Amino acid sequence: MSLIPCFTLGSIVRCKTCFEEIFSGEVVAFDLGVKMLMLRCSASKGGGDEQAKSKLTIVNLSMCIDIEIIKEVLLPLDEVPPCPERLDLQMLQERLRHAIDMRSAYCRSYHLNASPFGQALYRVLVKHFGNHLVMWQEQGDNVSIEVMHEVTIKPPYAVENVEGKTSKSLMYVRSVVKSFHNKQQKNPAVP
Repeated sequence: MSLIPCFTLGSIVRCKTCFEEIFSGEVVAFDLGVKMLMLRCSASKGGGDEQAKSKLTIVNLSMCIDIEIIKEVLLPLDEVPPCPERLDLQMLQERLRHAIDMRSAYCRSYHLNASPFGQALYRVLVKHFGNHLVMWQEQGDNVSIEVMHEVTIKPPYAVENVEGKTSKSLMYVRSVVKSFHNKQQKNPAVP
């Protein structure tokens, strides 16, 4: 005796997670063993390619506090469900690599002795110059940001705290820091 899946392919489902996120879309795949549900959701709510009409979202059903079947597709017992479309594994691996890179860059931006403002500036500098050209430089209790092994930004990480060896790189880093400060003054809630 086999277990009948809880969700049939093509059904429309709405899931609310414990993080208050709501996902709704067409069931593309379901695995009862690992409690995962793949939905084809509308891409209009951002977070995806705006040119795409839909995006695939994987929902961990263990993290859902509410699941609602909006429209259920019933298949006759003698009919085999249609084979789901093949996934672009290369695209999924690229997305995973990008997500891991972003998370690891965020983790590297954390330093115990640096202010949240300095950590946010560090992340902006990494976006401009790359991970290998931006690093923390400890000086006692103070932590400076070193860029391209030529420019140092000392706390409190203002434009006047930018020091460097060559004028060209110094001026460019100062312009990035100034731009960051201007954005922070316009929207101070975002560190």
